[in-house]
Amino acid sequence: MQRKTTDQLCQLARSGGSMVIYADTRPTEDLIQIALELRHGATLTLSGMAMRPVEDLCRIADAAPGRVSFAS
Repeated sequence: MQRKTTDQLCQLARSGGSMVIYADTRPTEDLIQIALELRHGATLTLSGMAMRPVEDLCRIADAAPGRVSFAS
């Protein structure tokens, strides 16, 4: 399976699709953009985030309170 672009993931989020993303190399701004597009109760789970600063994690979570989770 080919890695989806940020625009494709935003489209899925707008359609109400929940997703799990291995996001270690995706820019924080892209993850915030995806979180902002979540609709219809969709959730976003991000893995591979252990080395990310807590400030970045908070910014991502703040984009969709209660709908973003972080997995190891």
